[in-house]
Amino acid sequence: MPHVFLSGNQRSGKTLAQLILSSHPDITISPGTKVIGKLLYAMPGKVPLDPESVRDIRATMQKDRKFKAWRVDHAKFLDGFDRYVGRSPHDVAADLMTFFRDQTKPGAKYVGNKKGCYCKEGDLIGKIFPGCRLVYLLRDGRSAVASMLETQPEHDVYSASLTWTLKAQRIRELKEKLPGDVFVLRYEELVADPEKLSRALCAFLDVPYAKEMLADYQTNDAIRHTTDTTHAETYQAITTKFVDEWKEKLSREQLEIVEGIAGAELEAAGYGRSTRKSTNLASRAKWRALRTKNYADWWIAHQRKERRIGT
Repeated sequence: MPHVFLSGNQRSGKTLAQLILSSHPDITISPGTKVIGKLLYAMPGKVPLDPESVRDIRATMQKDRKFKAWRVDHAKFLDGFDRYVGRSPHDVAADLMTFFRDQTKPGAKYVGNKKGCYCKEGDLIGKIFPGCRLVYLLRDGRSAVASMLETQPEHDVYSASLTWTLKAQRIRELKEKLPGDVFVLRYEELVADPEKLSRALCAFLDVPYAKEMLADYQTNDAIRHTTDTTHAETYQAITTKFVDEWKEKLSREQLEIVEGIAGAELEAAGYGRSTRKSTNLASRAKWRALRTKNYADWWIAHQRKERRIGT
């Protein structure tokens, strides 16, 4: 069964892309949940599950707020869950995505999931699900950071900039490494010409374009979390008004930090800079150190996950 995974930077238009894709008769992409990430990365992928591990997975599903918000009959999946004793965590993840398909759109060709972690771990996903397709949303880092600061209180301008930089770098690396399996969907191009980009996505996934993708996305409640409060704009017509919102929302000081940290990736992605590179050597050294540590921390964790999944 073909799999498609949707990811990208925070506040990059992933939910809009998910709504559009999941409005296609042949595609269903389940909402994000920590459960699938745990099944794919946090447990030895090729080790058969014992009864205790199966009970732990079931308990995790029952506690996970986002999984409980899926608009499906959870009991049908959780009943008789001991059937997974002797099987692998990856089997559970694959079955969970298929279950969502069967509950919301039986017969759809593609099943998949939306989650931010696939942005950094796309190569591992490709090993777990050979032949899968990876769709990444990329948005101007300044707009993404401005939106993160407004909607995600856990971030400050430094952490938001570092998060965008690492994910943008990984998208670029994965596109170079897996050119036939990766589609980079730019937010700015999607909102400027939704039909053109929807047709391009269909060509990438080898399915015919369906007018439902743009006609029904606003009413496609099957893949919305019942607890979702941060994507009200997806109920409205697609608009370009958010493209340059950073120009009004970021202060001069914030903009200098964002471009100081993310400048090289902004340029690599074709967005460029709005200010000159800082001449403050201390600031440049600080930003370089932050980027290096952030990437190193990810790389160490990535190697650990790769060993754990046993590919």
